[in-house]
Amino acid sequence: MNKIAKIYKGIISLNGGEYEVPCYVIDDGEKVERVLSQREVVRLISGGRDSGNLNAYLSAKNIQAILPEKFQQDRNTLKIKAGRQSGKKDAEIVSNEANVLIFRVGSTTINGIRSNDVIDICNTYLKARQLGILAPNQSKLAEQSEIFISASAKTGIDAVIDEVTGYQYFRKADELQSKLDAYIQEGYREWTRTFPKEFFMHLYRLEGNAIPLDEKYYPKRFGKYVMQFVYDTLDPDVADYLRENNPKPGGKKHHHQKLNEAGYKLLADHLLSVMGIIKASPNMDKFKENLAFAFPHARTQQMARQAKNRLTQPKLNLTFCPTSGMIVPTQLSLFDDINESLGDSDNALKTVRDHNTKNSEE
Repeated sequence: MNKIAKIYKGIISLNGGEYEVPCYVIDDGEKVERVLSQREVVRLISGGRDSGNLNAYLSAKNIQAILPEKFQQDRNTLKIKAGRQSGKKDAEIVSNEANVLIFRVGSTTINGIRSNDVIDICNTYLKARQLGILAPNQSKLAEQSEIFISASAKTGIDAVIDEVTGYQYFRKADELQSKLDAYIQEGYREWTRTFPKEFFMHLYRLEGNAIPLDEKYYPKRFGKYVMQFVYDTLDPDVADYLRENNPKPGGKKHHHQKLNEAGYKLLADHLLSVMGIIKASPNMDKFKENLAFAFPHARTQQMARQAKNRLTQPKLNLTFCPTSGMIVPTQLSLFDDINESLGDSDNALKTVRDHNTKNSEE
């Protein structure tokens, strides 16, 4: 029997709370299983008429041909049995069969049905109804199955279980740690030239600036570019880790020196892709748009939207009119509605509106 490293429990409430199905996320250190209580699944699909004996429902001859193989009776694979009880307070898996997972928490033994198997069983009854092979006493099973399928259709049954058990928060933390382990090492690796000089020369070009002839150190803003254009597009979570744990890169503590062998190779390969994009981009805003297209995630999309807004935002030339004492766009006449023309979205022009309002009151 395998010890359970972590177990998370929750309740799926269905049909306005009429049915409450206990569910569990079980982590034995090697595999994570999502299961529902067999007893309550039977109560759900039977409409509260029965509980516990799932085998009695799945043994019906008219559904054998459309049941998942693991539940078909002629294969003799349905091994639902009670696990032995114990007075111990720890948790362990008693039996792990293809179609049932029996586990014990303290002195309580639970026959669990995996979440995807519950969906398959419910779909069996829906398919039987569609084919017209349901027996009269099985119509309620199809109705109840439809309730369960509908409740989990939007996000998926695993997502529902992860939410009600609270496992989604632990899962995200575990996934993040696994990702960081794939990139990051303890301490710093030996420095090697990672970013070619050509990369920084293109940054000058994208800014519209001349390339210095004898500049020994690159400007500090280039460090922000490296994070934004390379590490953020490589992986935002890795970039955030480096920002937090290596806040002042430089000298013998560059960001790439925190990467392990696998992480450094991923960075080097990614940098080649970024170099291809930077060479093909005529200016900084277009470069950001191209990055967002090549590496589509929330952070690059936001960067691209900001760049696009700068390109499409109209530029107003403002003029002080001595006769009225007001500041107006040069293309407007004094009879135009200045508030409508300036709009409320440009914070920089609010000062102009305040000036004009105060002047008109005087």
